[in-house]
This record gives sequence, C-alpha cells and structure tokens, in this order.
Amino acid sequence: MEAISISTERRDGTGKGPNRQLRMAGRVPAVVYGHGITTPVNVSVDPKEMLKVFNDPKGLNAVIDLQIEGGARMVMIREVQRHPLTRKLEHIDFVAPDPQKEIEADVTLTITGSSPGVQAGGKLRTPARTVRVRALPQNIPAAVTGDVSTLEMGDNLMASQLPMAEGVKAVFDRDYVVAKVVAPRGGDKAGGEKGEG
Repeated sequence: MEAISISTERRDGTGKGPNRQLRMAGRVPAVVYGHGITTPVNVSVDPKEMLKVFNDPKGLNAVIDLQIEGGARMVMIREVQRHPLTRKLEHIDFVAPDPQKEIEADVTLTITGSSPGVQAGGKLRTPARTVRVRALPQNIPAAVTGDVSTLEMGDNLMASQLPMAEGVKAVFDRDYVVAKVVAPRGGDKAGGEKGEG
C-alpha cells in the first residue's frame, strides 16, 4: 500500500496565540520529529487532507509521505489532540521512524469463518479486539484476520495461531486467547474466562 501524501506549510510562531490563529485560518498546527531530524520542525496541515489518513484502513498506523520544505519525509502519527467538545483537530505530532527498524503497533483483529461449535449451540467470544504486531513501518498491516471455521465447542484460537504476512510477527509475553467457543450458560470450562462477544 502506497504512502499517503500530505502537504504542509512551515509555521514560525508557536504557543497558544499563533496556534489559535492558525486554527481560525483553517489549519492545524503540527510538529515533525524523529529519525534523521535533528531539530523538530513546526508545520501546519489542512484538516481535510488529514481525512485521507483517518479514513485509511491502517488508520493511525498509516505511513504518510509528508511534504516538507526541502523534500518529502516518511512519517507516522504519534499523537492527535482534539478539542474535548467539538472533536476538531487541535494539534498533531508526526514522527519519522527508521525505515530499516521494526516498530510495534496495535492493529484491528477481524474474525472470519463460521464455527462448527457455534452452529452446535455454542457462543463465540472474542476477548481481543486488537493484536500487537512488530514489523517495519511500511509493513504494518491494516488488520489481522482470525479464522474460526475450525473451532468446535470449547476450542480456542490463540494469538500465536494467527496468520501473519511475511515480515510481520505477533508480539506477546504470554500467548493469549483471541477467540473461543463456549458452551451456553458457561457450561464449558475451557471457555470459562470472561470475554466480550
């Protein structure tokens, strides 16, 4: 998936006053720092352009081709600040990762398939909504898919069993359940942990 191109404008003033003026002019103050950047760069972005990032399947894990004076810079979003009431963008931190160094990120877990255990009357529980993975920045996936089509009553699908693309690894200290089929009314001890369905 190609990087999302976002244009920027250099900003000289910092602090509440200049930032407020920028927002009134329809811009969002931002800062760029990270790998290969000796001094943080203060810029502003168009909030409409940022929708390309927020609407991307990777969301905040998307790789952005940030157009800065002097050239383009590969960045990712480190932090987004929004107004507590209006939810309008107030400030964005962009970080430039080392493209040759793996990073960790939480990605969406998508459950697919029809479980025989559910067809037999069991209930599917999915305690995990996201999965932490490690990969090069550009290889972080939009989602990880867990197939439950082989799960019988009482079976679990573990994080270690999730298929990963080449160069992507699941990260955990202890393997954990991402999906399980439990008997109705908690009758199956194998699925005795509480989980949200």
